[in-house]
Order: sequence, then C-alpha cells, then structure tokens
Amino acid sequence: MRRRLRSLGVLVSTMRLFEGPGLLLLVFLAVLVSVSEIDASRQPPGVKERYIHFLNQHRDSNPKPGNTYCNKIMDIRGLTRPNCKEKNSFIHASDTAIKAVCGDRGEPYGTMRLSCDAFRVTTCNMKGGSTRPPCDYRQDNRPRYIVIACEQGYPVHYDEGKVIINRPQPCRR
Repeated sequence: MRRRLRSLGVLVSTMRLFEGPGLLLLVFLAVLVSVSEIDASRQPPGVKERYIHFLNQHRDSNPKPGNTYCNKIMDIRGLTRPNCKEKNSFIHASDTAIKAVCGDRGEPYGTMRLSCDAFRVTTCNMKGGSTRPPCDYRQDNRPRYIVIACEQGYPVHYDEGKVIINRPQPCRR
C-alpha cells in the first residue's frame, strides 16, 4: 500500500510540473518540434546532403591565418585524397550569412545568385603539375562577391570561376 501511495505521489508531483508555466513550456516545445519536422519534410530529396557538402567544401567561419592555411584546411576537409583537388575556395562567414545570399542578401545572376556584400574568401590553388599527394597550395585572400547556386533557399554550389572583386552595380533594395 505504501509503495502505491509513493508512486501516486511521484505521479502527482510530475503532473504539477506541467501546470502554469511548465504547461506553456511543454506546448511551446511540442509546436517547435512539429514546425521543424514540417520544414524538413518540404525539402526535396538531396538538398540537405548537398547543403552539408557545400558547407564542408566551401565554408570556414574561423580561419587560422598563415602561409600553411591552404595545405592544412584542404587536408582536414579531405580534399587531398586520393588526389589533390586543384582548386578550392573557402568563404569565411557564418552559415546564416552565406544562406542569406539565397534570399534578400543576393540577386539573380544568370541561373545563380550574386551576393550583395563582399565576403572574405580564401582560394587555394595547387602548386606544380602533379595531383598526387603530398599536396602543396598557394592562397589568394582577396575579399570578393560570391556567386552561388541555391535550392529551396540553401546554397548547394559555389562558382569558383566567377571572381568578382568589384560588383557591377549595387543591389536593388
């Protein structure tokens, strides 16, 4: 009998947690989870994977300065195996700032998007002619406007062939 009363006491205490502000917190969390599930279900197949791949290959929000930056980051990101990737660029900005180019911080540029603002970007170019490791890179750190392809509001491709130092015209706001 005492065990049943103790169990009942625990149940009553737990139920009190969900009264007043506790109930509001529970409802808020339930709504938040359901909204995030709806957003994820709207993405077409492959967008999440392509976005994650884009971030791995082209975003480094906290670069370590120095002459060996490219050699280190290319190796860390797996861009030197099995062969050295000849060229790769890293945008030094947050996911949010880059994603904003797919929205109001970018404008159409052919089938892609041109950023309204310049970004700090490091382009790593392989030295020499062999693509076999060990890989050795030189770097170009000029700020530039970025050109990206977007799917469902997410960046999925960076056009390294478009190095735009001076924007042809300001963004229309």
